[in-house]
Amino acid sequence: MKKNFWEGHVTPGRIFGNVYFVGTRPASTHVIDTEEGLIVIDPGYPEALGEVLANMRAVGLDPMKTRVILCSHGHYDHAGAVLALREMTGAKVYLGRGDLDMVEKGVNTWVEELGTEYHEHFTPDVLLDDGDHVTLGKTDILCLSTPGHTAGTLSFFFDVTDGERTVRAGMHGGVGINTLSEGYIKEKRQPADMREKFLSGLGRLKSERVELFLGNHVHNNNTAVKLEKVAKGDKNAFITPEEWIPFLESREKALGALMEAEAREAETVRIIEQSKVVMIVRGVALDALIPLAEAMYRGGIRAMECTYDATGKVPDEAIAEAIGALAKHFEGRMVIGAGTVIRESQVELTAKHGGRFIVSPDMNEAIIRKTKAYHLASLPGALTPTEAAAAHRAGADFVKLFPISTLGAPYLKAVRAPLSHIRFIAVGGVRLEKMADYLAAGAKGFGIGVTDEDKQAIKEKNFAFVEERCRRYMQAAQGK
Repeated sequence: MKKNFWEGHVTPGRIFGNVYFVGTRPASTHVIDTEEGLIVIDPGYPEALGEVLANMRAVGLDPMKTRVILCSHGHYDHAGAVLALREMTGAKVYLGRGDLDMVEKGVNTWVEELGTEYHEHFTPDVLLDDGDHVTLGKTDILCLSTPGHTAGTLSFFFDVTDGERTVRAGMHGGVGINTLSEGYIKEKRQPADMREKFLSGLGRLKSERVELFLGNHVHNNNTAVKLEKVAKGDKNAFITPEEWIPFLESREKALGALMEAEAREAETVRIIEQSKVVMIVRGVALDALIPLAEAMYRGGIRAMECTYDATGKVPDEAIAEAIGALAKHFEGRMVIGAGTVIRESQVELTAKHGGRFIVSPDMNEAIIRKTKAYHLASLPGALTPTEAAAAHRAGADFVKLFPISTLGAPYLKAVRAPLSHIRFIAVGGVRLEKMADYLAAGAKGFGIGVTDEDKQAIKEKNFAFVEERCRRYMQAAQGK
């Protein structure tokens, strides 16, 4: 289990009126204390149920008076403890209709991403649709369907009073865009219009009046900070009508940023696939990099790799700054990436400085996954079919067959026979006269290193030599 609940404690407390927070930092749980019993919204992880129950008792609530368990959606971190709480209290369980397969069959419950397994299957007592109400005592909760994060995500709106005034409470039931990436939607076979539905739901909720903003997770509305304010006497800490609309707009922007990042990633893959040549630059002084890259660009190069120094003599930050300078200079003309990436921190540095792709000498699943998390193109190295297949499964866009000069075109052809779905790039001692053989064997591209002759030309500022050499490699890569 990746979540350490003992490190994620949030001191429970009254939010306003009869609404309490009794959850943990990894998973919010709210309780509404009605005159006919308790409504528990999202009991959270089963591993943390003991803490939730202790938190309820700490604020004077008897867990055995739970009558309604209301789920914002079916993910494990929100609904994982439902079965145990229902068996303990006999409460009725309410869930959005679209998430029934999640809780009954354990489909797409986010357990893999959380590092656990799903065992707490249950069947809800009531399936909710858009506009349904859940009522207990004088509390009437309007449930609006706001799919996107999951198909059955619900958002909740209800009145809360402290005896002196009544305010309108609201909670969006799932604003995480982690399930709205293009890769997740395809892998989990989600409806293609989930993003559109998510944005539509955000727009719809802007018309809802919300004075008491409740977070589906503590970071949504700074729950922990506001609870501390309440504990110090600020009973209006959660009464923030000015926060609702900006919060919804921030989620629109977050999805927009994700879609832009995915578009850049797809563009990088397309450029590498179409140009077929990635020029590898190692050990070139910073003052010569841009003139060198300009010569490569004139020679037709559209993808350039600057390698990190595995010996550590040149600091990673210096390489990353060089990548950043090149990325800024060639924006819109050539994509710049990083090579010899052997640490996750190097992926982060590359992304921070505007790099667009990551090349590694080996097949490191952690590096690949970090690369894709930053929406960079992934080109890990592999030697065997086992490594190549593992790299592809982890999300690699291309697999660098390395060192190709030792293996030759016949080896590439043999590897591709059962792995024709993988885009192989031939790297390591590629000679101009051999490129046609590699293409015939199925290579989708090449990694071409800077030679001693190139370095001498750079030293002499003979960039015309570099330009012409690049032009010959580009022509050969295009089969000309």
